[in-house]
Amino acid sequence: MGALLLAAVAAAARPITGWLFGATPVPTSWVVLVAADVAAGTLAFVPLALLRIQDRPALFSTFSATRHTVNIVLKVVLVTAGWGVGGILWSDLAATIVFSLALLPTLMRHAAPAFSVPLLGETLRFGVPKVPHGLLLQVQNLADRKILDLFVTRGEVGLYQMGYNFGQGVKFATSAFEPAWGPFVYAQLGRPDAKTTLARVAGHVFAFFVWATLGVAILGGDLLTLLTPRNPAFRAAAPVIPVVALAYLLHGVFLLTSIGIGIEKRARYYPLVTGAAAAANVAANFALIPHLGMMGAAWATVVSYAVMALVGFEISRRLFPIPYETGRGLAAAAIAAALYGFSFFAPASFGPRLAVELALVVAYPLILLATGFLRREV
Repeated sequence: MGALLLAAVAAAARPITGWLFGATPVPTSWVVLVAADVAAGTLAFVPLALLRIQDRPALFSTFSATRHTVNIVLKVVLVTAGWGVGGILWSDLAATIVFSLALLPTLMRHAAPAFSVPLLGETLRFGVPKVPHGLLLQVQNLADRKILDLFVTRGEVGLYQMGYNFGQGVKFATSAFEPAWGPFVYAQLGRPDAKTTLARVAGHVFAFFVWATLGVAILGGDLLTLLTPRNPAFRAAAPVIPVVALAYLLHGVFLLTSIGIGIEKRARYYPLVTGAAAAANVAANFALIPHLGMMGAAWATVVSYAVMALVGFEISRRLFPIPYETGRGLAAAAIAAALYGFSFFAPASFGPRLAVELALVVAYPLILLATGFLRREV
């Protein structure tokens, strides 16, 4: 399937490039390279899932760290050598190929020629609805830039992308957690206290997500300043960072509270969730961008992920109700919001401001410990 889809993208590379970039002269090879990266990554999906099932986090982390290291080194080498955007895309593809080849022995040791119609049917019933889910997720994630380009200059779109990249730093927390969450959830099923355990763990993980969001929201602007010392114009992207960070916190909420859909194998609900979120994203972008520019796009992202979290929670609650500790979660969020508010009173000079901001970020877990939010039994 990966090879077939890659062939389809390669055949339609020119019109796809034209739709994405308009009259901007862009090589069609960029689209093909991205598609090849995705196709090569499909070979890693099964062995990675196997490592999760076998509870081998050290090996899983080693493979992932190696992939990212190879990718970063190649990016530096190729971009420095003058390859530009093409160098970035070639490094992504090369790192993915190395990653997939390294996992291939794990796949082959457990692979055998076999065919099962019942298993194929069960797999398709669960997997096919996730195809529109994936497409709608791309609409939700990318529509803002396309719509923003209709109303503002390309420069402001670039500033928005810059701020967005920093704001989605929260994904480091959610992406690191997501691969372990599924196996943990399914391991609890059948136990008498499963729902209570899931609720308590979800509460603590949510507090960690809030901490990551607080760190990105408070320190993101300073990090942007440090990484763009010769381009002060980029600092206009700073207001986007905390808003996008909030959006990805809501995505973390979706990951925690929509598990009933997977537990009950009701994948047909995923397109409903992402369809509502994508529709909210497009509508909010058209409503807010004409008045707020790139900040309108950022808040539209918050709206879409809020809809995603709410719809996912409501569907999951009906399928597999879990007694989440909502009050405790809101208290943790309120503490973080208060600390973020205090950051506005930090000194203007960079050094003292950074010291105050770091203190506010460090204060969050200490306050949770002092108030008894973090409990030993979890």
